Amino acid sequence: MYKRKDYMSGKITHRQYYTQFVNDNVKNMIIDSIGLNRLVNSKDEYFNDIPLELWDIIGLPGGIVDKINRAGDYYSLAGQVCILKEAARQLRENNIKKL
Repeated sequence: MYKRKDYMSGKITHRQYYTQFVNDNVKNMIIDSIGLNRLVNSKDEYFNDIPLELWDIIGLPGGIVDKINRAGDYYSLAGQVCILKEAARQLRENNIKKL
């Protein structure tokens, strides 16, 4: 498991750190809330053309907050959005050619 201190010291990337919190439940929550087509068709690299309010209300599935704590981090809305947007990146990368 990557620790928050590894990310903050530059030993690992933003993507490496937040990827460890992504699972199928996180991805399914995004698909249910935002939709796969909207992710794939987003024109912004950071999904900033999808309102922040939508990311804020999705939440995280059970167990993820415990994993965040084990990484030496704590839950925050900003961290939640980073996890969700990493999951969205994975979904877009895996589905962009399929749609």
